[in-house]
Amino acid sequence: MREVTDAEVRAAVDDRALVDACTAALAALGRGEASQAAKQMLPAAGGGFFLSISAVVPALGWAISKWASYVPAEGGAGRSTSTILAGPADGSAPTAVLRGMLPTRLRTAAAAVAAIEALGRADAASPVALLGFGPTNRAVADMLATLHGVRSWRVLVRSDAAGDRARAALPGEVVVGGRDALADAVLAVSATGAGGAVASVADLAPGAAVVCLDGARVWETAHATLIDDRSTAHEVGGLARLVAGLDPAPDGAVLIDQAGSAVTDVALASVALGEPQNVRDRW
Repeated sequence: MREVTDAEVRAAVDDRALVDACTAALAALGRGEASQAAKQMLPAAGGGFFLSISAVVPALGWAISKWASYVPAEGGAGRSTSTILAGPADGSAPTAVLRGMLPTRLRTAAAAVAAIEALGRADAASPVALLGFGPTNRAVADMLATLHGVRSWRVLVRSDAAGDRARAALPGEVVVGGRDALADAVLAVSATGAGGAVASVADLAPGAAVVCLDGARVWETAHATLIDDRSTAHEVGGLARLVAGLDPAPDGAVLIDQAGSAVTDVALASVALGEPQNVRDRW
């Protein structure tokens, strides 16, 4: 079994291909053509957690099991770990292990872009708000800039250093400020790690869309339509149904509470590793 490095993952993954694979995986889940187990979580010291998830997407040829952990840090970034074990969807022995946070960051960003595209809210001409500018939101911003030409940003962060990083990294117009800076944003993505509300959907432009990667508690939701991705073996979440075309994209303000679908880890594996039958030959 091959251990795949972050460098190999980054070299193999094309952003457009990964977004398309996440779209295909979520749509398959919505149609009942893929399955994932309910997320299992255990508490860890200091308010952290351990979690495990698993999924199989036959159309993509892969299945995964993932073990991850998170330990928060006072006033700064916490510590995360992730290990993905990938094998063929036919139940054969595992083929590869992807260790490290880059695969998770890439699939999280790609799944967020897939959700934005399913809503029909990807608009290069309008400002995008970023709540938090850690590695996850940086990855989302990179994909939005590359795939949709976004060049106008409204950034809400907790420190001057994070604001400086955003100004240096983001292409085009960058406004770093408080909640009042969000007023003209028609799309927002949050990845803050905050324990409570840091903004309201009402702070954004009327009818704006929010993709929340850090829990709906981070937002005061006002009258926004809420959609989540918490699919289980017995119930398909709203995001999978939306991407599959089974539910229409809502009009007006909408918040997608995107906790992370295991099928999108399968999507990452399929793009990073290629066809299962070729993996052992290549490595």
